[in-house]
Amino acid sequence: MKRLKLLDLTSGPARVAALDGGPAEEKRLGDLGLHPGARVEVVQHSPETGLLVAVNDDGRIVVDPATAARVHVVALEPVMPPMTLSGLKVGERARVVGFGRSHFDYRQRLMSMGLTPGVVFEITRVAPLGDPVEIRVRGFAMSLRRAEADTLTVEKL
Repeated sequence: MKRLKLLDLTSGPARVAALDGGPAEEKRLGDLGLHPGARVEVVQHSPETGLLVAVNDDGRIVVDPATAARVHVVALEPVMPPMTLSGLKVGERARVVGFGRSHFDYRQRLMSMGLTPGVVFEITRVAPLGDPVEIRVRGFAMSLRRAEADTLTVEKL
């Protein structure tokens, strides 16, 4: 897949591949949601103000042209809708792409437990009635209620 600059992306979804700049710039962009693995889509392109970018389907930011030139992306084919934990079976691995609509406090709780965008996890067990779901993430097991875990947007590996 061909890498291009976010500034050159005209339409369609893309995945952030790399960032140019030092650690301070990477932290600043990461705080905005622009980190390697993030799903982005240019909503509006304006030469004066920059780009209006949808990040991980749950937020929008304005990126100035100079910053957009330092963000390298890989265009994605819009083939499948976003996937949640419900679409995964025991033994399958996935990457957290973002968060769907949920209460802000619950999103913060999931992130504090290590479920941050870009992290890879594996479904290890599912209760007989389908709830809860046990996943292995960052070397430890975590059980999540399926309804709450479905707020995670994932990408099957």
